[in-house]
Amino acid sequence: MDRFTGKVRRGNGLLILVVLIAAAIVLYLMFGNMGGTTYMEQVKQTKDRGEATAREISTGQMTMLIAMFRESNKRLPSQPSDMESPGAFNDPWGKEMTFTFEEKGGRTMVTFRSAGSDGEFGTQDDTTYTSAIPY
Repeated sequence: MDRFTGKVRRGNGLLILVVLIAAAIVLYLMFGNMGGTTYMEQVKQTKDRGEATAREISTGQMTMLIAMFRESNKRLPSQPSDMESPGAFNDPWGKEMTFTFEEKGGRTMVTFRSAGSDGEFGTQDDTTYTSAIPY
């Protein structure tokens, strides 16, 4: 009861309950589900898996382009511009990747190198991907 007007106030308890439930849901999504991974960790893991899958697909496509070039020209390309496929050898940041070849166990392996998000080789974010040329 309101001490000034003498009227009974209603509804404040419901508002508090709704706010507490909303806060509990937000905290649950952010900080965990009783010992498992948090929602944010699951989002990061899913994003990382997606990026890894995209890298594998991209590396496979680039490897196939090199294999087709070798089949047609009877030699391996020395640089991406030999391939006449503009943009095919760009990393996720739009920069051209480099590649080198190595013979291992009778198979030709190609190693792709990306300068990473900073666009400079020789830094911590550089990445390499290695794949066998299929034929």
